[in-house]
Amino acid sequence: MCRNIRTLANFDPPATDDEIRASALQFVRKLSGSTHPSRANEPAFDQAVEEVTAAAERLIQSFKTTAPPRNRDARVLTVAGQANARRQVASIVSCIGPAECGAVRTGTSALRSSGLSGLAFLSRGRVLQAVRVIRAIDRRYGFLVSCRAASAIAWYARSLAMFDARPPGAILVASDSNPEEVGFAGAARALGIPRVFASHAYPTPFSPSLDFDLSILEGEAAVRGRRQKGPIRGRVLLAGIEGDSAPLDARRFTTPNPVIGIFTPKAIAWPKLAAIVDDCRRHFHARQMVIRWHPSMLQPARLTDALDDLSGIVESPRSASLEEVARQCDWVVADENSNLHLPVLKLGIPTVAIKNLGLYPASHADLYGFVANGIIFPSVASVRDVEPDALMAFFSGSWSARFEQYDASYLRSREAVGRDIRQAVWALFEEVTSEVA
Repeated sequence: MCRNIRTLANFDPPATDDEIRASALQFVRKLSGSTHPSRANEPAFDQAVEEVTAAAERLIQSFKTTAPPRNRDARVLTVAGQANARRQVASIVSCIGPAECGAVRTGTSALRSSGLSGLAFLSRGRVLQAVRVIRAIDRRYGFLVSCRAASAIAWYARSLAMFDARPPGAILVASDSNPEEVGFAGAARALGIPRVFASHAYPTPFSPSLDFDLSILEGEAAVRGRRQKGPIRGRVLLAGIEGDSAPLDARRFTTPNPVIGIFTPKAIAWPKLAAIVDDCRRHFHARQMVIRWHPSMLQPARLTDALDDLSGIVESPRSASLEEVARQCDWVVADENSNLHLPVLKLGIPTVAIKNLGLYPASHADLYGFVANGIIFPSVASVRDVEPDALMAFFSGSWSARFEQYDASYLRSREAVGRDIRQAVWALFEEVTSEVA
């Protein structure tokens, strides 16, 4: 009922007559407790709307302030520091409505104003306190961790100043551990601005507990994983994994002369990649291998240094989406600790999990629990170790029910999922405006 009761003063461009009247109408509805008054009450109701509209117009026109005008279109402000987080934020923004959202810059250009210089937004006492905290973290955890802490504090300071000048209706992040998002969300919490978290990766044993007004998670398995770290505060919406759905067709693994996708992790074990390519050629007689580099690679993509023979290998363009690349393939190879198995499986394309394609310690094997919970086929040391009959049997029977625990949107339409997300976010605005009213 209160969705249209929102701040309208000091906007650029100014609030329209229709917006002011819409807010007045909702205000009168709230006071009277009636959305559609009876015929006997209509005259009093309509007169109240006219009088509140006139009073609101006078207030807005005469209101004096030295603050810069607010951006009326950006009801939801987003920050995403990494490529996968940006992809997830873009997916949620498409559901909310791009016209309602604005993005805060990150990267090198933003660092010039939000790096350590971001501490300039703090008082002298707060700066000294921040420096002491950073030094303590450096002594206990080392230089790299202290750098992340310094960046988070700087983003917190910058975000406080930004929100004070132009407070958004809510903020949206897709990471609960990157410094940009941690500082951004911390500032919003301090000022009572609703915070929305949209998960872009399944939780690991290192994920923090969730403390947001709304957490958009993939499925019940994500809820269970998050609760192992502590109670989940705020509402939870199970919106699944982004992308289209299709029933899984395990027979694609037996396609003669297949097109095989090789989706790399952030840090690659190059000898293992060379062995996978050799298996695809010799054992499966692949007519083509499509390599998709991780969007946040920690190393240069030096394929020519790792392989002598590049025939039959295609490197997908960095601009291509995961879905576009996966649809070119009969089946896909990825590291056992890759989240990419889920969106590929959701498309109906079987995957093979390879041990040690990524540079992870042995203690991090099956980090997300996908193998232990029967979501991906048990990981193998070599692609040639996969038995086709065993793989097809694995993906039959109750596999779909297990997968739905990880993807609540499996075989649902994008439109239905988008509607759920939009309604959940708008509900935050209604709650806030109801409290103000």
